Amino acid sequence: MAEASARREGDAVHVQGELDFDSVARLWEITESLFQAEPIHRIDLSGVLRSNSAGVALMVEWLHQARRRQQPLAFVNIPKQMRAIIEVAELETVLPLA
Repeated sequence: MAEASARREGDAVHVQGELDFDSVARLWEITESLFQAEPIHRIDLSGVLRSNSAGVALMVEWLHQARRRQQPLAFVNIPKQMRAIIEVAELETVLPLA
């Protein structure tokens, strides 16, 4: 099973590790409580080593949570592998990429 983690720094969440179907479920549980606390405005993905479509699906869910709370959210430092999945899925107009 791949490992992934997230830590909060101010209004940003920094994600590290591998995002796959196993790790994303655990990471969602970790970050769900972060969205219920103070607003998160940025999710930094520079620490992501590898991702499949599950990682992109998690990005969509994070965006949904932010919009539900009427909070702005941007994704920064998105790895090339994730950008490729986003482009193939035609999500570049949906996800706020910086």
